[in-house]
Amino acid sequence: MLLIAVASQGQTVNYVSSTESFPNPERGFYHYSSTGLVSATTSYNALSASTLSTYRAQNITTVHRTFYLNQFTSSPISDAYLASMQSDFNAIRNAGLKVIIRFAYSKSETAAVLDATKDQIIAHINQVAPVISANKDVISAYQYGWIGCWGETYYSSQVTEFGNSDYENYTTSQWANRKAVMDAMLSVTPVEIPVQVRYVYHKQKMYPNGNDRIGFYNDAFLNVWGDSGTFLVNGSAAAPSTTDSNYLQTQTVNLPMTGETDALNAPRTDCANAMLEMNKYNWSLLNTDYLTANITNWTSQGCFSEIDRRLGYRFEMVSSSIDNNTLNITLQNTGFANLFKARKAYLVLRNTATNTEYSFEVASDLRAWREGSAIQISKALDMDVPTGTYQLYLNLPDPLISNPLYSIRCANVGTWDATKGYNNLNQTVSLTAGSTSTTPVVTTPTTPTVPSTGTTTTPTTTPTTGSTSTTTTTTGTTTTVTQPVQIILVSNTTIVINNLTTTNYTVRVYNLNGRLKASSTDVSGLSSGYYIVKVRANGTTYTQKIYKQ
Repeated sequence: MLLIAVASQGQTVNYVSSTESFPNPERGFYHYSSTGLVSATTSYNALSASTLSTYRAQNITTVHRTFYLNQFTSSPISDAYLASMQSDFNAIRNAGLKVIIRFAYSKSETAAVLDATKDQIIAHINQVAPVISANKDVISAYQYGWIGCWGETYYSSQVTEFGNSDYENYTTSQWANRKAVMDAMLSVTPVEIPVQVRYVYHKQKMYPNGNDRIGFYNDAFLNVWGDSGTFLVNGSAAAPSTTDSNYLQTQTVNLPMTGETDALNAPRTDCANAMLEMNKYNWSLLNTDYLTANITNWTSQGCFSEIDRRLGYRFEMVSSSIDNNTLNITLQNTGFANLFKARKAYLVLRNTATNTEYSFEVASDLRAWREGSAIQISKALDMDVPTGTYQLYLNLPDPLISNPLYSIRCANVGTWDATKGYNNLNQTVSLTAGSTSTTPVVTTPTTPTVPSTGTTTTPTTTPTTGSTSTTTTTTGTTTTVTQPVQIILVSNTTIVINNLTTTNYTVRVYNLNGRLKASSTDVSGLSSGYYIVKVRANGTTYTQKIYKQ
């Protein structure tokens, strides 16, 4: 193995954004399933391997699974039931999917017994813990269920211990019992699996100082009464307080926000508002099976495809370049949300003669790849690999499972290597042995630059796509410092572009329907609302969503 240096001709590859919907792990629409209520005449409803195998063709990578324990309200869970759970997880893994899990004891408010006692629930939590730990690679989230009908922690048979539906009036003891259930879950569940609660007030009450493992699920998204209790409101049509709204927004930045709609409730369930709230509250996963009337509504109104693309994260490669022995990659996240589980990024060098691959970490936690912000990767290409010509790839694999079906695909045209689960950078470098003064050859097959349309990002003044570079020298080592191009709305009237290396550029401002509204940095005449700004300079397009008040 030789220490290799590379010098660049300063060429840049600009990537074409894709409007295609495709499956990516732990985001998008999901299908619902349950074991059903088991009795002397009704058996455990196992997952169907053949059904699961069809989901990826629907761009679905996640299932929701409710495990009903109605026959164990006062006894341990049977070994047969635990074995059936493991069979379900095996089927999910074999299909290349992941699962959101919840446990409940009833599925009707009129059931004779809605749930078990606190002690019995905690005993059951400890029983299922080994099965959950053994399958942490395919469990996306573990929902705080157990209490009440459907495990939504609302109605309960154990009124003395847990209270009933009016959570504003729970006693100190009842809140302590509810928190004991959550604490039991957290204590025996691997940290790789986030936990979710149903109601904003519950997390606020049980963990007033916060808890960075607890996200949310909302099974009445866009409905009345604060989404049926998701928010504590006064009246069926009341909006959540600014405090609670901001709380849910900030508490789901890197934690899962999932759930379902349960009613048509125009105009909240119409496209314009539905996408606004999905973006605001960082929605990653949404039930496609319920309520189907809203799926039909979004399809007829023309936003279903965009929702399908933007639920969760959606990483797009914007450009890459090799300068001063350093590879620089610019990406953007145009989804509604960020990753809610840790994942690393790797640069893969594949020798074009031998197909031997070498992998190097280039980002330690992709949860930092925030929606609406520019994403910058820089990697010096003086790695210890044999001399030769190499094709470059960006690999975003699952940290717990090596199957390429669990790797993240970027939303670009002509870059996905499905066999390996890599994103092709369309960069080929010829590396030769020597010091940093060597001048090897770098070839960069270019792709045309096509500005993306129909995608939006959260309003922000964070740096957008692209970068310029400055160079500093420390003890003989050359370091490239990336200065991202910034597109900022100043004083609600003027667009300012920072860090461009040229004064020769064009500005185009579009509304969310893709119509051109301005061709200059002066937007004082535009009405309030969201706009997409595209700045074109040096053959590269930089895109940013802004909000004009």
